[in-house]
Amino acid sequence: MRELLCALLMLGVSARAADDASALLGKAVEAYRANEPRQKNWNWQTVESRELVDRSGKTVQRFPSVTVESVLRSDGRRCNAVSAWGDGRKPYLAEASADERCQAMSAIAPPFPPLGVLLSRRAKVVEQTGEAIVIAVSPDSGRLKDPDFELRCGASIRATVRLDPATYFPVRIEGEVAESGCDSTFTAVNQYETLTRSPMSSSFRKGSTFRVEWTLEKDKTGDAGKSYRIAAAQHYSMPWNNDNRVLYYWGRQVPVLREGHRLVKELKTTAQEFVVGSELIFK
Repeated sequence: MRELLCALLMLGVSARAADDASALLGKAVEAYRANEPRQKNWNWQTVESRELVDRSGKTVQRFPSVTVESVLRSDGRRCNAVSAWGDGRKPYLAEASADERCQAMSAIAPPFPPLGVLLSRRAKVVEQTGEAIVIAVSPDSGRLKDPDFELRCGASIRATVRLDPATYFPVRIEGEVAESGCDSTFTAVNQYETLTRSPMSSSFRKGSTFRVEWTLEKDKTGDAGKSYRIAAAQHYSMPWNNDNRVLYYWGRQVPVLREGHRLVKELKTTAQEFVVGSELIFK
């Protein structure tokens, strides 16, 4: 009887912990969604680098870096468009209108969906202090077939989520893709070469690891409603299939000349307030 009572008590504690984690993640989802409309007050620029590494982590091939800038559509929404290639290649539609540049990039989506992780049903609080809230998220087999990619991919991820205790915004998410729900194929939109291989597989799949960190950009006039959280640093390490002879990104395919073990991608973002015009740089 005593053992049964202890088991029931432990089950109750576990259930309360799960409830607490769900409530905290619910607040994080609200904070994340409330942040999105504030992007209209900011411009940003992201520099992406990619390299193929062997099993020891040694670089076997570096690919052209790409600089991407936020572009303001005529309807007030923003998109990302290429502004420069590291090897000097002229960006596609470089002199076109913002709407044309946005349309050219509309088929390109980020590989990692933060909301999918924040909407997890399998989570527990591992730390909660005045300085940090840390939540562990586990894969959810019940959502691996969900038609919504964000939920399906999020359910495949084992992650640690760090929340700002004042606002509940997710300031850091890192983890690994432990299941197959992030696996996807797509039809490449080739803007630079005539040869297109289709369909292509996303590199962000089972076996990938990642880290995304958000930084608060404060409005210079002190208006908190215009401050914005932006993903200032991102790191991805993804398994590489040596049958792939090209790497496709941002409307371009680049020949793969060496065999490798993993594709490593780094993103660094700088932000500039649209109204004030001062620039913040993160490294």
